[in-house]
Amino acid sequence: MSLLGTLKGFGVTEIFQLISQQMKTGTLVLTSPESTISLAFDNGVIQGIKSDQWEIDPRADILIKGGFLSEKDYRTALENEKKNSHRWHDILINQGKIKQTFLDRASNVVIKTALLQVFQWKEGNYRFEDWEVDMENALSCHIPSEGVILDTLRIIDEWPMIKQKIPPVDYCPVTIMPLTEEIVKEYRLDAVDMHMFDLIDEKRSVESIVRQSLEPPFEALGSLVRLIDTGLVEVFPQGTKEIRDSSIARRVLLTKIKKVSSYVLLILTAGILFLLGEPRIFTGIGIPQEIRECIRTQQELAQDYARRGISLSGLDTGTDTRLSSSSRE
Repeated sequence: MSLLGTLKGFGVTEIFQLISQQMKTGTLVLTSPESTISLAFDNGVIQGIKSDQWEIDPRADILIKGGFLSEKDYRTALENEKKNSHRWHDILINQGKIKQTFLDRASNVVIKTALLQVFQWKEGNYRFEDWEVDMENALSCHIPSEGVILDTLRIIDEWPMIKQKIPPVDYCPVTIMPLTEEIVKEYRLDAVDMHMFDLIDEKRSVESIVRQSLEPPFEALGSLVRLIDTGLVEVFPQGTKEIRDSSIARRVLLTKIKKVSSYVLLILTAGILFLLGEPRIFTGIGIPQEIRECIRTQQELAQDYARRGISLSGLDTGTDTRLSSSSRE
């Protein structure tokens, strides 16, 4: 069964929801004035994607710009690909020129970027064929349609706010304080946030960090904005070392002042509680007159016993009698 229509009458979100809910298997072809993107589905799960705009494998472009692959090695692998049945990336992986992990991350960037692109199309056509269509050179994946819908709509909703805060791409991000377990919990940083933080140094620009992260640009930039908002990172024009160092010194000083203030407050609180609990260190202060006279009488009696050599611990009823007799004599 085929489905045909225009994106004005039936949007991309509705198309993906239909394929997901009915667990369809086949190929969806989306066409806009700019490009055509084809997606292979198996029981509602995306299994492959390709675009007519990919003159070369888009993963190679990402790896080259990120510094993970030299253009010379890529061209050589392409030439070897024509001579045997191995793909360029398999050749380079076997040669140890790239890692499978980097290739997988590059695939993720390409696929998520393409999906974000089609979900924003407002005009064009769609065609769904419930039989296999040529998907040669498509990127393989395994992405549930429902997950794509939720993630993509979230990004589209958040992007306008993030876009306003993105620093100039040629600026240099600088970490203000080390990343600790407490800070990660306090600011609820995720794996992408910590990965972006680790890439920040005194030399890389915003653009360079985003490319080397092998994260989709919208996720990498969103993470960088969050780190800036929390105060863990600041950005400066490249080469402005004095401004950067001054900012770091200011943050360090404020942190120390906060710690010292906490200790001083703790000591003052402990002192006040101690004084309230031990009023006798202030002789006579707050003690009623009757109690002071009683204490004074007892003190005079103790001094009298001391002069006469009488031990209070040795007094008993018999001793009291003898003391009385002796007193009468």
